Amino acid sequence: MSALRASTRWLGRLCLPVVLAVTAACATVDRTEDLRIESEVKARLVAETDANLTRLAVVSTNGVVYLNGTVASSDQRARAASLAKSVRGVRRVVNTLDVTTPSR
Repeated sequence: MSALRASTRWLGRLCLPVVLAVTAACATVDRTEDLRIESEVKARLVAETDANLTRLAVVSTNGVVYLNGTVASSDQRARAASLAKSVRGVRRVVNTLDVTTPSR
């Protein structure tokens, strides 16, 4: 009986970390918070008077904001990222904005 008890303890010690890891990996993402972040980032981009940042795509997933689109300068690219980072709840900004000079 002691061999069975020992193997049960060993199995319990092995399973607990696995169960905790799986539970943490499956934690639900708060979509409401991501929608709030997206809305606030978009509002700040629209309110920016020094650059036209209104046509940029903004997506937030688990506090990570993805910026996509085209801007006219590297300063505008940096400004968009800075505005996104300043929103409460943003953990990281992935800035994939392209810089293109307007054709004349």
